[in-house]
Formats: sequence, structure tokens, C-alpha cells
Amino acid sequence: MADILRVTTPLVNKNQAPEIKRNVDMAMAFPLQDTTRVNKPNSQSELLQQNNGMIQQDDASALLLNLLKDPSVTVNFLQSISSMEALIRLLPANNSPFTQELEQMFGNLLISEDQIADEMLQQEKVSTFFKGALFDQLRQELKDYPQQNQLRHATVSFLKALTQFYTRSETLGSVANSLSFLSESLFASKDLSQRLADLAGQYRSENAPAQFEELKRQTQDLLLELQDSILFSDQTEKVVKMVMYNLSRYNNNGDFLRESVSNLLQQMHGDTARNNFLSNLESFLEGMKQSGRRENTAMDVLAEILHRQTGQEEMASQGADRLERIIHSLLSSPCNFTPLLHYVIPVQYEDMRSFAEIWINPNGEEDDREFSVGGKQIHMLLSFDIESVGRFELELFVREKIIDCSLYCPPAYLSVYSDLKSSLRQCTQQTEYRVGELKVEGLERPRSLMDVFRSLPYKRTGIDVKI
Repeated sequence: MADILRVTTPLVNKNQAPEIKRNVDMAMAFPLQDTTRVNKPNSQSELLQQNNGMIQQDDASALLLNLLKDPSVTVNFLQSISSMEALIRLLPANNSPFTQELEQMFGNLLISEDQIADEMLQQEKVSTFFKGALFDQLRQELKDYPQQNQLRHATVSFLKALTQFYTRSETLGSVANSLSFLSESLFASKDLSQRLADLAGQYRSENAPAQFEELKRQTQDLLLELQDSILFSDQTEKVVKMVMYNLSRYNNNGDFLRESVSNLLQQMHGDTARNNFLSNLESFLEGMKQSGRRENTAMDVLAEILHRQTGQEEMASQGADRLERIIHSLLSSPCNFTPLLHYVIPVQYEDMRSFAEIWINPNGEEDDREFSVGGKQIHMLLSFDIESVGRFELELFVREKIIDCSLYCPPAYLSVYSDLKSSLRQCTQQTEYRVGELKVEGLERPRSLMDVFRSLPYKRTGIDVKI
């Protein structure tokens, strides 16, 4: 029998003093001022874990950071769309009506220089739901009576009811899309896949609102059956949670909006305020009925192009990476991660194309900067790429009627644009604004949104705890 190596003593340095662990008395109060008891603060990923239950934690931080990583991601993709136009012309079916329709849509995507203002106005109209005289009155009421908690609660309830009333069809459509995705993903089970597809079709029918409770019950039963299936995976689980969340958002109570309006009227001060609120509410509801007749924007054309291309297998396979990046760019637009106004402006000027993206923080005083003087400010970032010239970034701080500008241009053109400072100042002489501090520097690398809008990381993480 082979010899067995026996170790009788631990392999440690005899001169090393053993580490003695302190006994912790759980009954003793913890003094907050004693920082020696804090070994280290919790990592940011641990703080965010409770808010990221639907995605893996390792993916959460990367996802949130990538959403803010590149302020010109849409700009780069509009260029990719331009190259995708050339790809379409090389397809074997380039004479089909479908290809001709796509080429026409590509032409409609670009606007002329005299249409920029109108395009921005159109995009601004659909940038947020809570705008206009109705919501301005509510903001003023809350500002005039900040200590009235019942008024605040009634306002929140009204906004919630109004949002749910106008997003019911979108909620049902989202549930139908998720069920269709599950049906396609679980094609290995023909019975389960077909039942999911049939249920998705029922959510898209006109009778879905009236049959919502029955559809909800069937959906819950089918999803429970899906969770017991061998085909159930981590990705499927995420989609199931999204379906359950959207079902919880749907409010089938037709009296919810009426009751919330009645409660809000009871908290308002004076008959004049109540009459103005009812008048503004009537105008808002009438405007919502006519909102479907608005003009299409560049973003609408872009969404339609993506929709048409995803329906064609040949084009989707050849441009899959571009489609994925464009969709990722659209997801980085205003949301709870990027609470900024956002505009996409693709311009055709003579024989040149310029692809621009604009980000605006109305509360620009939140973003620290070295020459900030305080007060109410508007912070803007204009990122644009001009064919055959290069990429530019223009950062603006507007306080009252003074504009502080920082222009970042391609390093090869630094001397050219530095000599144009006086001309740039003259551009505002015919307006009520004037240029304050003006800097021209070379753009060495694209800056991220977090580099420009420094308040974004704090808004994204929520609470800033310091000891």
C-alpha cells in the first residue's frame, strides 16, 4: 500500500499573531457616529438588486450603463440606415413593390434645412403626455399649496387614472405581443404554442376590453402551466413577468377617471380654479381625440422602416446587427433612466447629409460645471455628424437670456472654428439672447450622457447615502 502523506500541523507562520474575531452583542445599540464598525459600504449592485428582479444582476449594471453610454448612438444608426438603403438596392428583389416602398420611406426620413423647426415642434408634441394648460394648472396648485397632502394625493390619483384610461389599448397590445413572442419561442410544444397564439389574437380583438377579466384568468392559468413545462427558461421567465406586470397595469374600472376628477375638485380652492380645471380638462380630452391626425415625424418613419424590415427574413438576417443597435438606441431615449427631452433630426442639405441628436435637461442647474453661476438654467447637448466633415458636439447652458457655448469639433478643423468665434456671437445679435462664455475645443472622443449631464447617475441610482 502506498504511503499516505500525513499533515499534523497547519502550514502557517509560527510568528503570525492569530486574528481574534470580536463578539458582537446584538442587544447593544449601534452608534451611528462610530464609523470604525463599518467594514465597507454595500456595493452599488447590491443596492440596485431589489429593483432589478426581472434581469440578472450581472446584466443589470451593464444594461443601465450602456443606455447612457453614447449620446450619439442614434446618430450612428441613422448612418447605418443610410448604408442599409444601399443594401436594399443590391437585393435580388430590388424591383419588387416592397423595395420601392422602402426606398421612398428612406427619402421621407430626411428633411430639408427649412423644416428643422417644424420637425422639432412635431417631436416635442409627442415627447410627453403631461403638458398643456391642464397640467400647468395642476403644477401651480401644488406650488401654491405645498403643505396640502390631500391635494397632492388627489392629483397623483387623477394622473394615474388619466394615464391608464388612454393606455389601455397599448397595455392590451403589449400583452398580445409578449404572448406572441412566447408562442414563437415555444414552437417545440405545438399545443402550448398554439394556445398562446390564440390567446394573443383574443387580446388584439375589439372585444378584448369587455372580456378582459376572462382573458386575464385564462392567461394566468396558461402561464402557470407554462412554468411547469420543461421548455421554461430564464428568458421565458422574464417575458412571463412582463405579461403579469402589464396585466396588473390594466384598469377595467370605467368610473376610476370620473371618481378621481371628483376627488380632485373637492381639494381645489375656489370656484374659479374648479371651473378652469373642468374647462382645461375638456380641451385636453378633445385634443386627445384629434391627436391621431398629427403629422408623421422622422421618428415615426424610422419606426415604420424597422417594422417593415423585421418582417422580411432576408433583410432582417443581413441587417440584424443594425436593427438591434437602432432598437437599443430608441430604448436609450427618454425614460426613467434618461429623463431628458430628446430629438432626432436627419437633414438633407444640397448634396450633404447631417444626422443630429439633441438632448435637453430643463433643470440644467442640477448639472455641475466649473463656470456655473447658479439660478435657473437649461442644459442642452447637440451631437451631429456631417458627411465628409466629421462629428461635432455643441453644449449649451442658457440662463435668462445668456447662452454659454462649448463647441467640440474635429481636431483637424479646430483652428478654423476658433477663428469663427466673433461670427458665432453675431448670430444672436438679431435676437433677445446674447452669447456669454464661448469655448471651442477639439473632440478627441465621444462623451457619454453621464459625462455631460452629471445629475443623471444620481437620478438613476436614487438615494445617495454617506457616512
